Amino acid sequence: MRGAGLLFLLIAELPTQAVGQDLLAVAPFLAQVEYEDSRVRVVRLRIPERAAVATHDRPRRVVVSLTANDVRLVLPDGTEKLTRTEAGSFAWSEPTVRRVQNLGGPLENIVVELKGATEATIPRPAPPDPPAADDLVEARHQWRFENQYVRVYEVRIPPGKATAFHRHAYDQVTVFVSGGRISEQKEGDPWGAPREIKAGSVSFTANAANPLTHRVRNEGTTEYRVILVQLLGRGTESR
Repeated sequence: MRGAGLLFLLIAELPTQAVGQDLLAVAPFLAQVEYEDSRVRVVRLRIPERAAVATHDRPRRVVVSLTANDVRLVLPDGTEKLTRTEAGSFAWSEPTVRRVQNLGGPLENIVVELKGATEATIPRPAPPDPPAADDLVEARHQWRFENQYVRVYEVRIPPGKATAFHRHAYDQVTVFVSGGRISEQKEGDPWGAPREIKAGSVSFTANAANPLTHRVRNEGTTEYRVILVQLLGRGTESR
């Protein structure tokens, strides 16, 4: 408890000069880079109970909440906003400068930052119809969000069930919300051996240069759930 209290003081009392600084600069002990290239940076952010992160810049990004979030956002002008999200949810966020105060229990998010997303965002109200040749079309991959930078799918596979064969043709960040035990069959190959997926883990796959056609089966006893973020190319180098 003493260590947690000291951590809170160290974070909450960071100087106000942090305005305009990067998240890793103001909270290097809370933010960990999971993957980075010239187009995207994937950050795991953990904020202890009652802790705060000093004022910092946030680029355009997709945020996947691995835990419930109950936070107070404080803008440089003193304006405050309370936000609450459920574990397993995701959201697109526009650029902001703010301080974050965690009002709830330990918080853990995966943040997919788009380095080249400099233009105003244009959300798409529905998936492309008809889909393009490179679009992911499969019943268990549910389209949830899209703009000119990213397309987000939510994947849910019940125990013992499998997806149909489908094609991944964009570079993508995969957030394994639930974890579990799965097997995979690539087109033209037999089923692979089952493997364990750790809940909350993240992967980056360069499918733009090497498209993948496969199907996935849930070998576990609970639902297998994934948030998949495709990099569409505009404002990036993924296509």
